[in-house]
Amino acid sequence: MVDKIKQLQQLERIARLKAERQLKTFAAFNAHMTVARQRIDSLQAALAQSYDSTAPLTLPEARIANAQAGRAARELRHADQELQRMLPRFQIARQQAAREFGRAEALLNLGQDEAERRRKEKY
Repeated sequence: MVDKIKQLQQLERIARLKAERQLKTFAAFNAHMTVARQRIDSLQAALAQSYDSTAPLTLPEARIANAQAGRAARELRHADQELQRMLPRFQIARQQAAREFGRAEALLNLGQDEAERRRKEKY
């Protein structure tokens, strides 16, 4: 009987180690996603700023503003595509981290339930 509790504790330790590894992987991926989202936000702001000019422009200034807006739009599209490519792997990493953490918690609860059941049997 004691062996079952020890086995559950050992399994929980292993599950916790796996969960920590998955959480670190997820945290790193989340940092990359945050940077990508911030880049998209800054590119959207730059694009919006290029269209918000109310001052009259000369023809050369208008050409430069148009070229800058085009470049900002291309960069924004590229950054958005990059984020969309990263999103499925991000979701998988999040699910794996949650699964590993849930597994460790379930093993902890099983061990606690078994210990409680044994205490009740003694009395």
